[in-house]
Amino acid sequence: MMRGGQCGSPQQLCRSAFALQGDYMADVQVSTIMVIGGDASFSYLLQRYVRKSGCRGVVSRLCPQALAVVCRERPEAILLDIEQGDATGWDVLCSLKADGATRNIPVIVCSWLEHRDRCLAEGAERHLQKPVLYEDFVAALVDVGVLDAL
Repeated sequence: MMRGGQCGSPQQLCRSAFALQGDYMADVQVSTIMVIGGDASFSYLLQRYVRKSGCRGVVSRLCPQALAVVCRERPEAILLDIEQGDATGWDVLCSLKADGATRNIPVIVCSWLEHRDRCLAEGAERHLQKPVLYEDFVAALVDVGVLDAL
């Protein structure tokens, strides 16, 4: 399990962490949404949703160093992909909510299974059951205060 309160050095960051931002947004202040997950295809879909919503996306593999990426990027919300039997995903959620630097960042958990009750009990603000539609993605970001209602 990760230790709370420590935002590791850049050398500790997940190697797949990267920022996505179109040139058209270079001078505009936009909300940053972080996607943390182990499924590359689903992370790609969420990246597309983030861009379409007008936000800046940051992606990290689901790994113990994901907390360091969150500390570095300071996103307005986190989309966390948790799968069945995925202890790392639950560890990341618990670490995010235990760390004073990250506990107030809204976490939206995405999963194939109905984990709503557990997600909310562990501190997530929302649960989206896969497959996640764009409309549900936007509604979740509106609910957590990242996007304005359309």
